Amino acid sequence: MRLAAMLWLAAARALVPRAPSTTRRLTRRFGGKRGGRRQRHEQRTLDFSDPVEPKPKPARAHPALAALLGDSVNTPEATLAALRSKEVDTPTLASGVASLVGADRVDLAKEVDLQGLAADPRALTTAVNALCRAGAPEACTSLVEDVISKGVARPGRVYGPIVAAFLDKRRRPYDLLEDWVRAEAAIGETCEAPSAIPFANALQACRRRKDLRAAYFVLDAFAASGCADHADLSRELSTIFARSVRFIVGAAVQAQLPVDTEVREVAFVGRSNVGKSSLVNMFLGRTKAAYVSKKPGKTRQFNVFDVNSGNADTKRVRETVQAEQRPWAPSGRFRLVDVPGSGYAKISEGARDEWRVFLKVYLATRSNLGAVCHLVDSRVGLQKTDFELFAVVREVAAERVSTGLDPLDIVVVLTKVDKKSSRTAEVLAAVRAAAADARVVATSSKEGVGRAALWRALRGVFLPASP
Repeated sequence: MRLAAMLWLAAARALVPRAPSTTRRLTRRFGGKRGGRRQRHEQRTLDFSDPVEPKPKPARAHPALAALLGDSVNTPEATLAALRSKEVDTPTLASGVASLVGADRVDLAKEVDLQGLAADPRALTTAVNALCRAGAPEACTSLVEDVISKGVARPGRVYGPIVAAFLDKRRRPYDLLEDWVRAEAAIGETCEAPSAIPFANALQACRRRKDLRAAYFVLDAFAASGCADHADLSRELSTIFARSVRFIVGAAVQAQLPVDTEVREVAFVGRSNVGKSSLVNMFLGRTKAAYVSKKPGKTRQFNVFDVNSGNADTKRVRETVQAEQRPWAPSGRFRLVDVPGSGYAKISEGARDEWRVFLKVYLATRSNLGAVCHLVDSRVGLQKTDFELFAVVREVAAERVSTGLDPLDIVVVLTKVDKKSSRTAEVLAAVRAAAADARVVATSSKEGVGRAALWRALRGVFLPASP
């Protein structure tokens, strides 16, 4: 009797329609809720019909524009007519331009008269950025003279976006960049305080375009503006001028240096504990390119770094370094040589003498050496070893001229200017007296101060020839 009841119940359940337990089955198959979602996604019907044409974007609603239009229909044409026929303030004018650009009507935005924006820096930035991002920097060039004559807005507010837009369009606005440098140098006291944002944005465009010459113009404009160093600017410098850094060799003798003398080199020299390795890392935008230690004299060899080598690899062959031939190498390639520190170091006097001889031979005979950066501690000033280095460099410079080699660019770098014990002004005066022809750059590896100035000082070493 009980068996018959069970058979009857099973037959009744079989006759009753049930919803498919898809979720339960998929959960067992794929595991968890994600498996069920994946299966349901795969079971959806794909739509291969013709795509629907997108509807035109309406003009952005803005309170000032809404009051300006009144009862008129909010269309790009009505916005342009209202901006032309009525007197509007500068924020409303800039909002109208941004509204037209947002509605994909750049052609109408170009017809708006922008001359009144030069007296309002924020409105000027709004309109110029909107037009330049839409690929219409030509519509903003008429604002340059008005901005300079008014002397209220910073020149970078209009030059920066225009230069970046031209570079993105694969154009070379070198004339415009030269005007930017002159405009930053000629601003008056009534102008607003400088900002690093336009320069950082322009450097981003230089990086995308891989244009080192344009990047140096931007750095010149930055220096002329008197703007303080900024983290965003330092970050862009690393991605433009030092795209790759590769350690090649720690040379103890002349024969171990790279045999390829076509790549220009920069030597960093200075006394022990001057902060040379830290400056190398800050200059290249790396944290561990050169080994940093609190122990003076940690650098025991001539450490050679290949910067911007691309895929031009290097390899050790016995005791020399030879460059492999590759079909491509980026512009701005150079080698940085970290020279062991002179003066106080826990090494023998014989090893110290070998360094001096090696340094003198290297500076006098290295044909591809373009510049020497002499590091001086701003806390302790010029020491005996610094005067010895000055004498060696002067002697080597004369020998290079007599042998027909290229002259050296001498750059004196003051380190650790952020320290409380720094005597920057006093040390700077002493350096001017000891080396009147040398360029001087104040730096701080900890704060990132002076990186842009140091790259500008070494422009002649790794900037490619002008086209």
